[in-house]
Amino acid sequence: MSSINRVKSELEDLLELEDVEAVVLFRIDGSVIESSFDNNYTSRKIRVLQWCKDNVPRVSQEMRGNNLQKVTYELSDTCILFFAIGKIGILTTLANNTANLSLLAVETKRKASTIENYM
Repeated sequence: MSSINRVKSELEDLLELEDVEAVVLFRIDGSVIESSFDNNYTSRKIRVLQWCKDNVPRVSQEMRGNNLQKVTYELSDTCILFFAIGKIGILTTLANNTANLSLLAVETKRKASTIENYM
């Protein structure tokens, strides 16, 4: 299995967690490397994904500058977790506001570590 197929498989595994709506692997410049989404495309989700894409460079810089592995944003109806993947990527998980953030953080961190080994 190629590296990109392995990454896609890891993203799909995260998407299967309860309340997860989308998982995107970004380069630190905001370019999408790979993604996985549930079938419910709403304008809200598209706006949130665009916000993530636009802010990945800033979030990445903040993470590097403060030696952070994870940054979490909690909006009114969406939770967004950004996890660093080495120096080149950011694994972004979008979930609704009822998600178990502790479980989601643990699983996203585990997947980020696995994906980093593929890159």
